[in-house]
Amino acid sequence: MTKEEQLAQELQQKFNEMENVKVKIALLGQPGAGKSSLINSLLGRKLFEVGVHTDTTTEKQEARFEEIDIVDLPGYGTKAFPFELWKERFAPEQYDLYLFVFEGKLHDTDAQLFESLKEWKQERNHPYFIVRNKSDQIWDDEKSLSELKDAIRTDVYSKMGDRTADVFFTSCRDKSGLAELKEAIFGANIPEVKKSKLVAAFKAETTEDLNRKKRVCLDKVDSYAYMCALNGINPIPGVDVGIDIGILNKLMDEIRIVFGLDDEEKLEKYKFMLPAAKGLVEKVLQYTTVYGTTNVIKKMALQFIGKKPLKVVPFVGQAISAISGYMMTQYLGKEYIDTCYELTKLVLEDVIKKQNK
Repeated sequence: MTKEEQLAQELQQKFNEMENVKVKIALLGQPGAGKSSLINSLLGRKLFEVGVHTDTTTEKQEARFEEIDIVDLPGYGTKAFPFELWKERFAPEQYDLYLFVFEGKLHDTDAQLFESLKEWKQERNHPYFIVRNKSDQIWDDEKSLSELKDAIRTDVYSKMGDRTADVFFTSCRDKSGLAELKEAIFGANIPEVKKSKLVAAFKAETTEDLNRKKRVCLDKVDSYAYMCALNGINPIPGVDVGIDIGILNKLMDEIRIVFGLDDEEKLEKYKFMLPAAKGLVEKVLQYTTVYGTTNVIKKMALQFIGKKPLKVVPFVGQAISAISGYMMTQYLGKEYIDTCYELTKLVLEDVIKKQNK
């Protein structure tokens, strides 16, 4: 197998993984503990309605954002669902990772769940995270916050039979603890392709978050460039570059979503809120329609037609238009990532500046 053929095979496989691999997250724990608010805060968008899941809920709630499937499972250890019946009905072992969210005292049935969580982590490599939410409401005038948190940890350890488990204290109101929880999730032992989808989906709160998102997007570019050129057998009229406009637009859409720039109304507001953002916003908006993307390609085409590849390209015996299309998609994709990164960084810095006033 030649280098070109091997690269083509790798790019095709990576593209298939990006298209087909999903991540399944289960939300577990007490009704009213803020599970919906927690996942909404992690994603930075309202995926679940808040406050609709109660002790009497008997059906799971499901939502999807990009390649992330999130399921809020109903309570266990209830009259409707004794623990074993709950396991049989909802097959909780199927999920990739678990967020157990609580607010008050734990129950005896939580100990049963913890045993299962430890089992699924050991046997299936499905990590779990214990989250004490609404931590901004932890208060007792006779004890310090540190003492109260230690008491909560002790309660968790007594139910788990494990003093090494981390307990994450989060608040969706003041955003405390969310960064630590995300770091733990990103550091979990899960397949890289699934981890990249979590990085892409979770809201960026820091520059390091943005850098992670940039790396995820850059990882997409080569595979998309290959598919764009492979499927762009018929060049755009008047342009001798083979590019599948639909696939290129999908790449640009995904880059915008990863950076949280998929709301055009917000993008327009950024132009007025931040004068320095105006040019970046206009560059982002160039690729929101097929018409706009086609115009960009026509303007850029002469720079790539007949350009000699500097490295191995994944085409054997293909037309020059396909090679030009591959290289052009690489260039446009990487340039767009830089534009989205700089705009998001500008907005993030403005948010942090206002918070620190």
